[in-house]
Amino acid sequence: MNFEIARAAVEKYAAERDASGKRLLREVIPSTMGEPLLYSHFDELLELCRALGIPLNLTTNGTFPGKWGSEDAMGVLLRSCRDIKVSYLASEQFDGWKANVEKLVRVRDRLRENARCATVSLQVTLHKKNLHEVPEIVSWASAIGIDRIKWNKVVVLSVSSQELREMYALDDAQLESLRNEFRSGVYSALSVKHEGSLFFSDSVDLCAVGGKCESCPFADEVWVWPDGHEDHCPNPERRFGCGKNL
Repeated sequence: MNFEIARAAVEKYAAERDASGKRLLREVIPSTMGEPLLYSHFDELLELCRALGIPLNLTTNGTFPGKWGSEDAMGVLLRSCRDIKVSYLASEQFDGWKANVEKLVRVRDRLRENARCATVSLQVTLHKKNLHEVPEIVSWASAIGIDRIKWNKVVVLSVSSQELREMYALDDAQLESLRNEFRSGVYSALSVKHEGSLFFSDSVDLCAVGGKCESCPFADEVWVWPDGHEDHCPNPERRFGCGKNL
């Protein structure tokens, strides 16, 4: 995305106020369609949001490329963000993933001694191959001081092959069994909040592609594309599946 497009979008919504004069824009979320810390204008976006007093909500794969792997740079991110979510998917490909997350938490703890800073979360995309890892993930996250875990079930597009579905898709019984574990308090003694689409009352799979879902958890978000056009529906089925022409 050309940075002028990003700047225009942020400034446009930063200027909006409600009847009492309160700013409507709560945070800026750098795209999760790639690694935000590799965006060539990330420093400029960070500075723009800092100047406007708008926190970022950052989702990263945990590789912390270039300067972002240093404790000083992690401190900048923690002071500039409301929340930093580290995707668990990268742990399957990157040997240094756990060490980076633990470093981020240590920097957060030091900063919290003197000021408020971002929470550190894990974002776990649940699929058939990692479902058995849930107890280990929760135990490790609690031990190092992760603030919360977002449990999101894998979304398989309508155009995906049967082979892919069999390899990754979870059935309703498996998901309900996991939800029951959380409801029964299996993990309640551990100091981690549990959120995410696993606990949504309405299935994301039932979202009306091309229509407006009144119960959509993303209803208050605006998605700005690289060419500047805006979208109010993050449903991947609309973008990449059978509904892409709607």
